[in-house]
Amino acid sequence: MHSEVISNAAAHWNSYQLADILSHCFEGYLVPFTIDGETFAVRFAAEDMSLNDSRVWTQNGEPKALAIISRRGQTSRLAAFAIRPELRGQGFGRQFMQQLIDEARERGDRSMWLEVIVGNDSGLALYERMGFVRQQTLVGFNAVSAALFTQTGELQEIDPLVMANKMMTDANLRLPWLSAPETLYKLPGKAFVLNDVAYAMVATAPQGYRVRMLYVDPAARGQGLAKKLLTLLRERFSGLYTATAIPEPVAPVFLSSGYRQDPVTQYEMLLRL
Repeated sequence: MHSEVISNAAAHWNSYQLADILSHCFEGYLVPFTIDGETFAVRFAAEDMSLNDSRVWTQNGEPKALAIISRRGQTSRLAAFAIRPELRGQGFGRQFMQQLIDEARERGDRSMWLEVIVGNDSGLALYERMGFVRQQTLVGFNAVSAALFTQTGELQEIDPLVMANKMMTDANLRLPWLSAPETLYKLPGKAFVLNDVAYAMVATAPQGYRVRMLYVDPAARGQGLAKKLLTLLRERFSGLYTATAIPEPVAPVFLSSGYRQDPVTQYEMLLRL
């Protein structure tokens, strides 16, 4: 007979412990995943993790599953969800997800978002059974080796908050959580502007430099500025890559600017509460 599985607020653990739990729970996952405590703290703080709403499920005092919930206003996001192999295939995934959805409704959230890696068929099936609907496909890119960078003065470094504020004034802008302006300005990194109308955020991480977002003023679009900006960044930052958070329709501008698409893709999914 199995011992009871108990739900606990993630606030009972620190970032280093939660990083260890998350890495442990992702054992045997489709894409290998590990994270250290410092990276965990930076990443999920930027994504607005709610420690009180995130959950750690324990059995006999041992963490067996973890759900990270991020929140902004009346919107939730399942930022990570992992269950130890010994609990998989026993209905716990559905049980835990139902708990998270019920708690989101109780606190007055109107919607919940998540991303699932394409190929994670069991995860996708679970989310669809819970009522989540695919919204779009998200992709990532790696820069092809570039020529030696020459300083031309075209790229001007700015405060990432300036870029975020600019994006927030665009009422028609709807971006994935990882690329949203509310995420960008909290990350360690640099922001740049080209011709006062084209913006880019480059985050720093242990793995290297990563393009997190491009934004061009609506009135300046269609002039090749996004392509020029991506090319300048590729030359300036060796080994540049992106998170798997770029909407698929934007892929052509990356591919024409010296980037290769990563084989890993994700579905962005939404549940209306």
